Amino acid sequence: MPSFSKLLVLSASYGEGHQQAAKAVQDALAHLSPTTDVKIVDYMRTVHPVLDSVAKYCYLQSVKFAPALYGWFYKGTSQIPPTSLIQRQLNSLGIDELEQHLRDFQPDAVLATFPTPAGVVSFLKEQGRTSVPLATIITDHAIHSQWIHPCTDMYFVGSEHVRRGLIARGMRPDGIHVTGIPVRPAFLQTFDKKRLKEKYRLDPRLPTVLVMGGAYGVMGDIAQVCEELFHYPYPVQVIVVTGRNERLRNQLLNTVKTAINPSFVFGFVSEIYELMAISDLMLTKPGGLTISEALALQLPMLLYRPIPGQEVQNARYLERTGVAVLARSRKQVSEHLYDLLTANPAKREHMRKRAFKVRKLTAAEEIAAGLIELVNRSETRAHYLYQP
Repeated sequence: MPSFSKLLVLSASYGEGHQQAAKAVQDALAHLSPTTDVKIVDYMRTVHPVLDSVAKYCYLQSVKFAPALYGWFYKGTSQIPPTSLIQRQLNSLGIDELEQHLRDFQPDAVLATFPTPAGVVSFLKEQGRTSVPLATIITDHAIHSQWIHPCTDMYFVGSEHVRRGLIARGMRPDGIHVTGIPVRPAFLQTFDKKRLKEKYRLDPRLPTVLVMGGAYGVMGDIAQVCEELFHYPYPVQVIVVTGRNERLRNQLLNTVKTAINPSFVFGFVSEIYELMAISDLMLTKPGGLTISEALALQLPMLLYRPIPGQEVQNARYLERTGVAVLARSRKQVSEHLYDLLTANPAKREHMRKRAFKVRKLTAAEEIAAGLIELVNRSETRAHYLYQP
């Protein structure tokens, strides 16, 4: 297969999804095009570290304490046209620094896994300051104007739903590829579940519920949900992963001391794929990467209080495809747990089978191949009109 020399990946660390998607494509390119130099840049942190810290803090606080406000903002910006003043201001964020970076690195293509840098590269192309091919991975099953920019050459999306939404917004159908959302190779391996259950001291006779609060542990009343699981009146064992929320982890470590069910609390876990592989049900927020990893492992999902915006759209997609159920309250969590673990375990098996049909295990490889195609079909390589 043809290859190319350099790929610049522009990502951001708002949650884990954007960065992990970037790394998954990097791993795939290492096999398909081993001579390609892949450089992953946390765009917001690089061009404006102070603004990045403030924006990240505001984002986390809003989804924790004012999700309705975040949902209002998300909905209010979802239809902004690329030509609007606010969008053009966003597209100017760090534009000179990025132009210099492009001149220095001289990539054959740019891949964006976060919407802001995709807009900046597109704006540079509009102004004639670069002609570098631009591809974008949309990391949710949602349609939002922040992902849509006129000079994007190729989109990689997670579902036909997103493809139809982009076409409705004016994107060319031949530039949109339904690949799935890429996950790391570790989620695609075959697991020795018996050995892993011994490793984590799990009882093979009990169903296992994995609770995931996101990388920063922002699932609302997760502490109360976990306490109810620790004392759930039917046979179950519980694994809780709090991510980087150390305060929550310490709180649950204290609570778990009185648990009547076998229960285990972890902070950030690099080998999360092992815990997902040995679980029977995952209680989680529907972030784009987490749900893609669960689909890869055919892990049924109980979705809880999705953040208004992209997570609500992700939840709707998963419900429609039959791989998840949605709980809007702790009472509904208990009802779904009883249904899926005790009263109707066949429903959980049906969700596994649906996940097998929906999952896309070759997303990273398809995206890597698409990037090679994009570079090699371009009439000219990246051409910079301004010299340093």
